[in-house]
Amino acid sequence: MTDFDAISALNIFGLFVFAISGALTALRNDMDFFGVAMIAIVTGVGGGTVRDVLLGSFPVWWIKDTSAVYVCLGGAVAATLAQPLLALRQNALVWADALGLSAFAILGAQSAMSVNAPAIIAIFMGAVTATFGGVMRDVLLNEPPLILKQDIYATAALIGAAVYVGLVAAGTDADVAAPVAAAAAFAIRAAAIRFNIPSPKFGRPRLKK
Repeated sequence: MTDFDAISALNIFGLFVFAISGALTALRNDMDFFGVAMIAIVTGVGGGTVRDVLLGSFPVWWIKDTSAVYVCLGGAVAATLAQPLLALRQNALVWADALGLSAFAILGAQSAMSVNAPAIIAIFMGAVTATFGGVMRDVLLNEPPLILKQDIYATAALIGAAVYVGLVAAGTDADVAAPVAAAAAFAIRAAAIRFNIPSPKFGRPRLKK
């Protein structure tokens, strides 16, 4: 399998599960299907749009490749049809978001590397791509953004992107590096969800009285 195939597969997977997470949030807010589809698309393409704007890549990726919109619509339809089976929509939303985050962290890093961005920028763009679609979703629906909650979220994306950049820099084939890094990001996020692991904080030390 070629590098393009590996990244393309991650892109389709990430779009689909992020669209599902957006659609589930919209369904929880009793939106009609037009609203559900709109939120699904925004969630799917939002992070990559911010990334492309920051990197100066125009037109942004989903305008050049409109198949992304159809994948997001497919996610919206799947979430709507599966709604009766999802007794705990919030639980399904969190796990769909975790899957999307792990895929898009790698895609963001790869996109930055493809335009010869420095490693630190590629890692940052991985986090941007992985988190900003969810931020847009939550802001539009007046939900508390997952990125602002106490458990590990953006940190998982940063680590996944860093693993990908490091593996590629060490000479690992991208077809191997991409799934390994995505799995690392998902494992970290899954552990945070399952065991309620908080993000590390570095506050000021309290003065003794």
